Amino acid sequence: MFTLSQYLFSLNDPYGLFRSLAGLTPERDTEGRLCYSVGNAAVSFRVQYRGTRWALRCYFQPPKRLERIYGEHYYPRELFLYDTPPHGQWVSVVLTPWVEGEPLADAIHKAATAHDKVRLATLSARFDALASELLDAPWAHGDLKPENIIIDPDDGLHLIDRDAMFLPEMLGECSPELGTAAFQHPARTASDFDATIDDFSVALISTALHALSLDPTLYDRYGNRDGLLIDTQNITTDPALQEILQLYERQGDAIRYRIARTLLRRRPATLLCRELMHLLGKPFAAVEGEVPELYFSNEGLWGFRTPERIVIPPLYDNGYDFTEGLAAVRLGRSWHFIDRTGAVVLSCPPCEDVKPFRNGRATLYTATDRYEIDIEGRRV
Repeated sequence: MFTLSQYLFSLNDPYGLFRSLAGLTPERDTEGRLCYSVGNAAVSFRVQYRGTRWALRCYFQPPKRLERIYGEHYYPRELFLYDTPPHGQWVSVVLTPWVEGEPLADAIHKAATAHDKVRLATLSARFDALASELLDAPWAHGDLKPENIIIDPDDGLHLIDRDAMFLPEMLGECSPELGTAAFQHPARTASDFDATIDDFSVALISTALHALSLDPTLYDRYGNRDGLLIDTQNITTDPALQEILQLYERQGDAIRYRIARTLLRRRPATLLCRELMHLLGKPFAAVEGEVPELYFSNEGLWGFRTPERIVIPPLYDNGYDFTEGLAAVRLGRSWHFIDRTGAVVLSCPPCEDVKPFRNGRATLYTATDRYEIDIEGRRV
């Protein structure tokens, strides 16, 4: 077990302390202090080596599999770490290219506290693009969280801290660590170790970040938590997640609503999460002349299909067939009318039931009333 003080002492004057990285020089700030950041398992120093900036990662208790994960960037028994000078021992380090930028967590904090919806929407879109790549990859990061994602000056996202990574050759092994609890499913165990271990984290970050782009005041209420808005350890009763679900429900955003609902499952719904994440930003392909019919899925939800294909996947809690080009669908407790691409055309006021459009009018039912609306949503 090594300490931060040991690394600071040794790297303060590292001449002669490296086996093969001779000439490596730690960078210092304007006051002469070493530039570094500390995590739970390691400290990363910003260093110069052969005219290039690198990240030197030094471990307090070196985890297994580092060589398999980092390959040529792993240097076994490379740095002489002092115990009590002149005594010490050789320790292994990891040297990777430095990524200029700031942690995504910091970018989210700045944008959310400023209530900058435009910036939050950009960050949300960037993360979803990264998530799509992650979900299709045969490997997984293992500790996915905004602190482990660097956003560069061009808004590109880069993963750092891959110590808990899963690689295909590790299939059948147990996970060396379970990642940061605030971004992991509470039921995850060491035996949950395959290419799907990032799926819950992806769903959680995507859900919370997009919600912030719609309502940054969520950060005012829940931004002081360990994770990103949502309390994973009390997720079934978490008020932040309930607010987010209601936000997506009112907007009629069926895909986002369903992704958020996967967080409530007793076990990580990896396959379902992947299918839903891949639907984001892709309008459903309606074909001229097709008349999709309502159908019930084995997930207990309703969608629309023709005899040949599924047009709109099962995303809704209830619904009616298309009439006059629109279909009434219920998401949670909210009713909406959608077109054949799944886009919300009209959101209804709070009501218990609706009836489809006939002759330009639809009927809404409340607990005490029944009335009609036109295609613009006006009461008639």
